[in-house]
Amino acid sequence: MKTASPAFHRRVFKILTLPVSIWLRTKMILPKAKAPDLPEHFLLISNHVTNYDPILVARQLRRHMYYVATEHILRQGFISKVLTFCFDPISRPKGGAAAGAVLEIMRRLKDGHSVGLFAEGNCSWDGRTAEFPEATGKMVRACGAPLVTCRIRRGYLAAPRWAYTGRKGPVEVECVHIYQPEELRAMKPAEINRHIAEDIFTDAYAEQRRQPLRYKGKDLARGLEHVLLVCPQCRRLDTIRSRGNIFSCDCGLKGSYDEYGFLCVDGADFTGVDEWDAWQRAYIASLPDTEESGEETVLVHDPELKLMEKEEGLTYREAARGPVGMSRRHFAVGETVFALSDIADMAVRLKGTVSFSLKDGRYFELMPLKKGTFYSGRKYKLLFDRFGSH
Repeated sequence: MKTASPAFHRRVFKILTLPVSIWLRTKMILPKAKAPDLPEHFLLISNHVTNYDPILVARQLRRHMYYVATEHILRQGFISKVLTFCFDPISRPKGGAAAGAVLEIMRRLKDGHSVGLFAEGNCSWDGRTAEFPEATGKMVRACGAPLVTCRIRRGYLAAPRWAYTGRKGPVEVECVHIYQPEELRAMKPAEINRHIAEDIFTDAYAEQRRQPLRYKGKDLARGLEHVLLVCPQCRRLDTIRSRGNIFSCDCGLKGSYDEYGFLCVDGADFTGVDEWDAWQRAYIASLPDTEESGEETVLVHDPELKLMEKEEGLTYREAARGPVGMSRRHFAVGETVFALSDIADMAVRLKGTVSFSLKDGRYFELMPLKKGTFYSGRKYKLLFDRFGSH
């Protein structure tokens, strides 16, 4: 896709800074931002909490950067052409090889530009900063540029990844540390990773339990089925459904989500999404390798979806469509069946769109039939993490 010059990109950034900041204040309560004293160019690494994160960080630092973005952003027709022309993001496929993105990051830093990277590659599901690739430290060291670390706090409660509506409340962005190239050269990659992990870590629920703050909005529970995947009462997967501020399972379990982000669940002790998610991940990790009956049954499923296979560049073709299901050994879309042992990696973007790459190099995305709709794809990722290594 065609892009403009770096000078044009910087002008666009300056022009949009004020109106975008004003617009962002209609979504969140933001403190006055004092710009830190930064190097001429740098690699920025931050935690990833909301879809607004690039804007939040840019507002705080007041510096133009090229951000690393998932490839799907560049496949949205006219909007993608505008984004590419005005901002020229660095593309990376979700659940695919990152080598091309790393080379492009290094090229732009060498050319004297700043680059922004959200290390986790995914917005947080439970409000905690997640792990990031071990190769990050090696890349940071090889870039030869200053490293700036940032931490976004409480953003999860203002715009949860799973939610369909925003809720207005306080969000903070802080510049944590600036590492000079000579400091980074003196560290091993594992040490760099440790510093990054400490700098960008946040736990939204831990902060909320210490100091409860209100996040006002409508339909606060809507979308919880994208993150609450196992019912604690009947132990079935993908049975939670939400509406307004409440959620339930057809086994009789009921609960609500309030303006402080807390859960009230009849018959369960979970007070937050973090506690429920920790329990369900442990539950899925404890599932036996085989069923007592010896049969292979479908653990989770969805009605008709379409499977898109990547071809050249950003071109995709429909490879299959039909009902989707995953067992302990296979992942099926209609008549197309993949052995989990043949899948190299699987990832989830947005509220649950699954992407995965095969060990033979092919890359796929599992898409809803209707644009703007979502399915709870995270269940496939968690089951793949449990059974995919067999």
